[in-house]
Amino acid sequence: MKIKLPKQNILDQYQNVFRKNLLNSTSGGNHINLKEKFTTKERTKIVIEGQSGSITIGELCIREKITPSMFYQWSQEFLKINNSKSINNSLQRTKLSEDDKFKIVIEGKSGATSVAEICNRENITQDKFLKWSQDFVELRNRNLQDLRENNSEYNKYKLLFKKISNIDIFRYLDNYVDFSDKNLLIIQDANSIKLDKINNTKSIISLQKVNDVRYINKYLEKINSKLPKDGIFVGCLETFTARKNRKNINNIPVIRDFYFLVEFLFKRILPKLSFTKKYYFDITKGNDRLLSKAEGLGRLVSSGFKIMDYKTYDGLIYFIVKKENEPEFDLNPSYGPVYRMPRLGKNGKIIKVYKFRTMHPYSEYLQDYVLKVNGYAETGKPAEDFRIPTWGKFMRKFWFDEIPQLINVLKGDMKLVGIRPVSQRYFQDIPKEMQKLRLTQKPGCIPPYVALNRNGNVMSVLQSEKDYLEEKIKNPYTTDTKYFFKAIFNIIFKHKRSA
Repeated sequence: MKIKLPKQNILDQYQNVFRKNLLNSTSGGNHINLKEKFTTKERTKIVIEGQSGSITIGELCIREKITPSMFYQWSQEFLKINNSKSINNSLQRTKLSEDDKFKIVIEGKSGATSVAEICNRENITQDKFLKWSQDFVELRNRNLQDLRENNSEYNKYKLLFKKISNIDIFRYLDNYVDFSDKNLLIIQDANSIKLDKINNTKSIISLQKVNDVRYINKYLEKINSKLPKDGIFVGCLETFTARKNRKNINNIPVIRDFYFLVEFLFKRILPKLSFTKKYYFDITKGNDRLLSKAEGLGRLVSSGFKIMDYKTYDGLIYFIVKKENEPEFDLNPSYGPVYRMPRLGKNGKIIKVYKFRTMHPYSEYLQDYVLKVNGYAETGKPAEDFRIPTWGKFMRKFWFDEIPQLINVLKGDMKLVGIRPVSQRYFQDIPKEMQKLRLTQKPGCIPPYVALNRNGNVMSVLQSEKDYLEEKIKNPYTTDTKYFFKAIFNIIFKHKRSA
């Protein structure tokens, strides 16, 4: 049976803390028998709590003023099966105490014995084992909640959220953040806090909108540097739509359209242009900047974080991310109307494909996340892609966004007709046979499914590309011309549109 214990260097540390606590709790040098100090029921609860993972064994030993070796001994006693009992007697199985049931659950959860073997040995069904497991988890959660409610740090942060924020937000974050942690850092003014002085924190919560941080990426990169691997960062941002709904002028037709257009130009465009951003930040100090959900989340991913969850409260998106790796330190992010996408070219060479921007800045960092959450649509593109605004969908439908690809044609990276230039992520998901065929040819501006007037779903596009590539190998000089005129005919007379 495997019993969890701290590593040896941590064990020595807890043993020393224990000795100090023991000396403080004794008077006159009287010896205390720790085993007699706790009843069997109390020892059982301590073992269940420690083995369930709701608290580290080291912290549990310090709190209860016991040694880790004593916890180990109690765990062995708790898990020891009394061979004198008739284990396989089904009548006796019905008389199991709660402690006996939890002992069986812990054994199953430890992985030392398979659930099937345990059920066979104890003469119980797997459904019964599952029910006992659920009871065990409920007990663990109740014990954990009791510990939290009696923790001064937990109650302090709970009161803080009641006062300056929303208690519902506290309950939501409580699923991800340890509010009983004394080293938890809560930031209320990101522009004034000295992040260089912060150390030994596993979680950071910022209650200030990311929109009001002047140097967003530098701030996120600094947060990243102060967290350990898998450390938690929580923050919030306000989106375009939420901002519009918050403004009273949104209820006045015509005027609101003009107002938000001017605001968009001032707070969205000027901060992005190299010759105006300095003046913009001198005037606004970076406060109340316009951000989209895609840009906000994309900046987090580019700064080395992995998105765990996000939820909207009171018009603000609260995000929970964890440190996954170091930031990418993108010193030249793309904000302009023309964007260069890294795509696979002939022989696997990475080429930069020019397109008019149809996504929010930093959206490229969210592709894996969107695919993980929503998967692919029938068109072979990410489903329910929130990175694309309405005007972006319009440009894509009529191929306006692909006009700059003519630059790639002039550079020799692409040709007018050919397979679509795809990302490495998409390339990994297509059949191996198609991967080999694709790498033999340059990608093109006009894809084969348009020339063949087929649907834009994944299978149809792949089959169209396969048919084109096989024909191109047989007839290398006439295939592209044939497909070009077919595509033009389908676009003009059959109103073929982009998938």
